[in-house]
Amino acid sequence: MQDPIQLICIECNNRTSIIVGFPGETDKEFEELLKFIQDVRFDRLGAFIYSREEGTPAGLFKNQIPEKIKQERFDRIMKLQEELSRENNGEKLGKITRVLIEEKITDSNNEFIGRTYMDAPEVDGVIYVEGEKLTIGEFADVKIIDTLEYDLVGKAI
Repeated sequence: MQDPIQLICIECNNRTSIIVGFPGETDKEFEELLKFIQDVRFDRLGAFIYSREEGTPAGLFKNQIPEKIKQERFDRIMKLQEELSRENNGEKLGKITRVLIEEKITDSNNEFIGRTYMDAPEVDGVIYVEGEKLTIGEFADVKIIDTLEYDLVGKAI
């Protein structure tokens, strides 16, 4: 399935957050969710395990999902997203992107950490940047030269 957002905006990310193990979630619904994630290929996906809270309507539902099943579902989603993230990152190899330089890597002369305008601090991946004369708080054009699980590696040009 071609992401309609990518048809309009090449430099856009699609993201979502998912709760697994909500009371009444069936195996069929979970499998449909996995297929949906596979088809859409989210750039960023946050997954959370439903946690029963006393005094909430959902906490009173009779069809609570066992913790073991919730954890298994969570693990399957994260494994799939890790694979998709690697593939999505692989498509960025050799491309040039604008990166905000945020910090210098300790004990390094010319290695920095930055992020693009599409990456949220503390929840999204980063770009490890090699380059001279980079200034924290300023932007640099960076060519992506390697990929990690959720992060990218680049060289300032």
